[in-house]
Amino acid sequence: MHRARLNLILLFILMMMPRGLFANVATDTIPDELRWQPLEIVEASEVVVLDSLSGEPLVHADVIPGPSEEENQNWWYLFKKGKLKMDDPNVKWPKFLGFCVKIYNWGDRVFSSTDHDYVDGTGKKWRARIINDNWANSYYMKINPQFNSIMSTPFHVLLGVSLQYMAVSYTYSLDMTHMLTGSPINYKKQEFGFNCARFSADGYYYSSQGCNIRTFGDYKGHLREPFSGVDMTTFGIDAYYFFNGYKYSQGAAYNFSKIQKKSQGCWMAGIAYCNQNISFDFKDLPAKLEPYLKLQELYYKFHYNDYNVLVGYGYNCVLSPHWLYNITVIPGVGFNHCYADSEAGSAKLLSLSGRAMTSFTFNSGNWFAGLQGRVRGHWYQSKRISLFNAVETITLSGGIRF
Repeated sequence: MHRARLNLILLFILMMMPRGLFANVATDTIPDELRWQPLEIVEASEVVVLDSLSGEPLVHADVIPGPSEEENQNWWYLFKKGKLKMDDPNVKWPKFLGFCVKIYNWGDRVFSSTDHDYVDGTGKKWRARIINDNWANSYYMKINPQFNSIMSTPFHVLLGVSLQYMAVSYTYSLDMTHMLTGSPINYKKQEFGFNCARFSADGYYYSSQGCNIRTFGDYKGHLREPFSGVDMTTFGIDAYYFFNGYKYSQGAAYNFSKIQKKSQGCWMAGIAYCNQNISFDFKDLPAKLEPYLKLQELYYKFHYNDYNVLVGYGYNCVLSPHWLYNITVIPGVGFNHCYADSEAGSAKLLSLSGRAMTSFTFNSGNWFAGLQGRVRGHWYQSKRISLFNAVETITLSGGIRF
C-alpha cells in the first residue's frame, strides 16, 4: 500500500514538470516502471482502477447497473426509452392493454402483411408534408322542362399541412387566396385518413360559398358571372377493401406509406356515407340574368344523407424505382335520405356517385413528393329537379418520413 502511494506521488511530480524537461531523453532510457501502461479492462461486477505503474488496484467502484431483465420486459420502461416494440413477445403488458395489443398485432398480421416482391414498407412510422391544394366545386342543375344551369367555382389555392403516424393521417388546409387579400375565408377543408394494406378509410369536410355562372337558361353567349347565392357544406367518409392488397398498395400512391416495387392492379369494394347541404338563392342573381330566370321559386335547398355501395378498380404502374403512376375509378350506387327542409321534403331517392383519382409519386430515400388529382361527385334526382355536384382537387405535396 505504501509502495502504491509512493508511485502515485512520483507520477504526480512527473506530470507537473515542464513538458520539455525530458524532450531530449531517448525513450528507451526510461525505466520500465516509469512507462505508461494501458489499463486492463476487467469485466466484473465492479469497476477496478489499476495503478499504471505497479498494476495493483487503487480504487474500487461499483458498476452503474444496466437495465434488469424485469425492466427489459416492462412496457412502460421500454416506452420511455423509445425501445418499445408492439410485436415483441417478451414485453409484459397490463391485462387490458395486453389484450388490445394482441388485437392490434393480429390486425397487423391479417391486414398489413404484403408480398415484399411487390410492396415494401418504408421503415418509418411518421410522415409530414406540406400541401398546395387547388380546389373547385361544380354544379349542374336542371329543373324540367323550363330551366338548366351550370355553375362552378374558380380553383382556389389552399395551403395545408398533413401529419401521418403509421396508418392514421390528418390534413388541414387554409384558403390562401382570401387570406392574402384580406377577404372573408369562404373555403374550408379538413381530411382524415386510415390506410393499411387491406383497407382504407377517408373522412372529409368541405365548406364553400359562391361560384361563377357558366350557362343559364336560354342565355346565349359566354358567361362567367359571379354568383354569391350558392352555399355548400359536405362531410362524409369512404371506406374500401382491397382484394389484392397483398401485391397492390393504394397507400404507396396517395399516402406515401408504402413502396410499390412492381406494377399491379386491384379490384376494390366499399361503402360511402355523405351529408350534403347545398342551397341556391336566386334573389342574389346578377341583373343581366334575371330575364332568363323562368322559375316560380327563388330558393332551392338540397339537404340529404347519401348512402352508397362502391365497386372500382385501381392500377399502380411502376415507371422506375423512384416513380409511380396510379389511376383509380370507383362508381357507387345507393339512396339519398332527404331532410324535411330539402327540396323534395322527407323522401328516399335513388343515388349515383363516383370517385376518380390519379397520381404521380416520387420517392428518394425518406423524401417524397406527389401530384394528385381527385374528383368526388354526387347525383340527386327528385321528381322535378336533377342536381349533380362535384368537388375537384389538384394537389401538389412533398415531405419526409421519419
